[in-house]
Amino acid sequence: MLKKMIMVFIMASLPLLMLGQTVEIHSATGLDIELGGEVQFEFIDVEGLGGFAHEDLTYQKVKNRSPYMQIDKAVLEANVQYSENLYYHIEYRFDDDAAYVDKNYARLNLPGISTRIEVGKNRPFVAVKRHTEGYPLIGTAFWKGREVHLVSDSKISLGDNASLEGGVSFAMKRPFDTDDAAEDKSFKMMVYGDYQPRRGQTYEYGAKGGLQLHGLSALGWFYYSELIDDWDWKSMLSQSIAPYDGMGDRTDRTHYWYGGRVAFNQSGFHTQAEYIYAKDGLLPRAGSYVEASYTLHNVPILPLEALEPAIRVGELHLINRHNAAGDELTWAYLAEPMSWDRNMITLALGMEVNDYLTIKAEYYILDENTGSDTEPNVDDNQVMIQMDFKF
Repeated sequence: MLKKMIMVFIMASLPLLMLGQTVEIHSATGLDIELGGEVQFEFIDVEGLGGFAHEDLTYQKVKNRSPYMQIDKAVLEANVQYSENLYYHIEYRFDDDAAYVDKNYARLNLPGISTRIEVGKNRPFVAVKRHTEGYPLIGTAFWKGREVHLVSDSKISLGDNASLEGGVSFAMKRPFDTDDAAEDKSFKMMVYGDYQPRRGQTYEYGAKGGLQLHGLSALGWFYYSELIDDWDWKSMLSQSIAPYDGMGDRTDRTHYWYGGRVAFNQSGFHTQAEYIYAKDGLLPRAGSYVEASYTLHNVPILPLEALEPAIRVGELHLINRHNAAGDELTWAYLAEPMSWDRNMITLALGMEVNDYLTIKAEYYILDENTGSDTEPNVDDNQVMIQMDFKF
């Protein structure tokens, strides 16, 4: 059945593949505008028995354990070129039940001082391009969400294969939100979400610095602010995580997070490791991951321009605290998935047919500590097969 559905989708999408090129037009004012976009169509299967008889209503039930297909995202984007060094970028995103502007920002390049300035709505400047469709757990939690910011990136060349990188960031703090650990939308994680106007809005300041040398790169960063009053500490932390008020002064508005990343990219081989620690009010969290992949170009026998197998092992956990008596106070409890510790292994295979079509197959092995003796973890490993069309 799945093979038939994929074949039908390929046939219906042939016009997109034939026209898979960015469109360039000229506006009435004489500006150059590039139009493009992307559609991701995918099959999802969550382990466990499907059907109403197998739903467990004692905790947040899985949205859909039966296999299903969906449009993960559809994006239309435009670049407006104002000058050689200044352009504006905007992306319209269409989901199942909403259409909205996902990203929009202006970028100014200053070649004389090797600096780029960006103002608008985008991911934080420590975000990294992924080698898989699924995000690392700490990527979802900390740098996936869109922020409104003014950032500056600079690079100082140290020769042909070496450079120093630095930058500063001023942003509207992103409010706490929830997001999926992988593709299924059942057991939500606590994350820094997309920027939304909130009462008590605060500003977030950040800085980063790093080094690139012969395929090896290292980057470190630090952000600090205060929790949004009172959305972050009252609506999310205090009301969503039951043990929170017993950990101390619930009105504590401390907020900072820092991290580091090292990577090596050479001759098709990629490996990367990252660590992040965050403190939000009374809640400390930490996580890390290690990933590796290898890209084979012009694969013999198979009609592919590139084939990339990848593996990632990662974790995200809420750090337990101790009271004055020295007793350990834990966060996790079964009824609230935001309080769970998580580990995830991602096995992935990316198949690039051409510049405009990529097929991705990924398997997410999830291990979640629910804090329950009777049900210490849930069965929600996931399979994803996706066709990614660019046009």
